[in-house]
Amino acid sequence: MLTKQKPSLAIIDSGIGGIAVLNKLIQKYHAGNYIYYADNLYMPYGKLDKKFLLQHILNIINELKQQYLVDKIIIACNTASSVLYNLHTPDIYIMNFDKDKTYFATALTKKCLKNYNVIADSTLAKQIEDNIFDKKLLEKIIKIHINKAKLDKLDSFVLACTHYELVEDIFKKLLKNTKILSNSSSLIDKIDYSPQEKDLFVHFMLSKPSLSYYNKLNRLIGR
Repeated sequence: MLTKQKPSLAIIDSGIGGIAVLNKLIQKYHAGNYIYYADNLYMPYGKLDKKFLLQHILNIINELKQQYLVDKIIIACNTASSVLYNLHTPDIYIMNFDKDKTYFATALTKKCLKNYNVIADSTLAKQIEDNIFDKKLLEKIIKIHINKAKLDKLDSFVLACTHYELVEDIFKKLLKNTKILSNSSSLIDKIDYSPQEKDLFVHFMLSKPSLSYYNKLNRLIGR
């Protein structure tokens, strides 16, 4: 049971995308207390105003810290990470970006990272959010986006949206000759977390409560 007395690692995402990060943490530690905040009311973040999103994420962070004994917070959304890129606090982890790499991300991420090589997409994250369990449909959708962004012309690129990471297998199937990286891999490596418990507990929080959405999140972590 999640209580104020048990330190927790919190994960923030606009929707289901951060499950890609949560699943990697579960695979790495096999235990611990996790709070997953899905901001489904404001999903997708890629269409929001930069100033609004910055303050909004800070408000969520404060809310989590007030309600629970949050030890560390992971911004599992690349768009939110790009907005918070100049925020440097030891208990908050954000995605990193390298000027030597090419990123496939949302429109707001591209806007925030003006000096980086970012290929933007404005609709794919929401399409993945809505159709995550329909792999055949998603393969058709992703193929359209690959052609539109000319990703097949690249030797390599980074999936800089955790929604995209949820369907990384489809990207790799369609782009066999392209090296595809996930931006959360380096994030997982730098997280200093030592679960005090032997058991695994995941607590989901939604900005817009929905039983079907809770069920979707549970299904994505295999529960």
